[in-house]
Amino acid sequence: MSSHREYCPISAAVDVLGDRWTPLVMRELMVGASGFNDIHRGIPRASRSLLAQRLRTLERQGLVVKEAAGRGRPGRYVLTPAGESLTPVIWDMGRWAAEWMFGDPTDEECDGLGLIWRLHQYADVSRLPASRTVVHVVLTGPGAAQGWLDIRDSAVTVCKDDPGLDVDLAVESSTRSMARWLVGRVEARELVRQGDLRFLGPSRLARAFPTWFDTTVFEPLKRPATGRRAS
Repeated sequence: MSSHREYCPISAAVDVLGDRWTPLVMRELMVGASGFNDIHRGIPRASRSLLAQRLRTLERQGLVVKEAAGRGRPGRYVLTPAGESLTPVIWDMGRWAAEWMFGDPTDEECDGLGLIWRLHQYADVSRLPASRTVVHVVLTGPGAAQGWLDIRDSAVTVCKDDPGLDVDLAVESSTRSMARWLVGRVEARELVRQGDLRFLGPSRLARAFPTWFDTTVFEPLKRPATGRRAS
């Protein structure tokens, strides 16, 4: 990647983060993805060859290191201290956009499978149920999809195909409403009141479900967007 920057720290930062995909690759690494397939699953619209190229570039720039795994197993990508220090920068980019450039999702931006994958990344391990719990998530409307969250041992596994396990709680919502809730634009109780979020299962699990996920990342800027796509 050639550089045409001036002698300025902002220009140097743009050389690293000034394209569409690199900040998203960093986002996936920041929320815990480490394997190539997991990173790609969080950015499905990037081709695998493009992702591989971006990861190689981040390695050259000293922001990511690829750690070797056991024989026959793929390596994992880990942020270096320099990469870790970019974490607040990436989140602040999102908070700025939440205030000035961000609105409700368009039909094109409604990606049910991607949203279910994002749910497990936003899980608050300190609030997950202690006993194994299987949740069937059904998303309707544009981007409709379904998936299963297998919660056990303070972790969440996402299945896009029926794992054949007994379901403890079913959750149904439109993809748009679930996406708005996950980024903190609307409270779960408001969606329930409007009939946009429905539960089938024990009331204790239904009440607890919204608390299992951290929707506060962009909360300081939760007032209505003033940008081009404000609803």
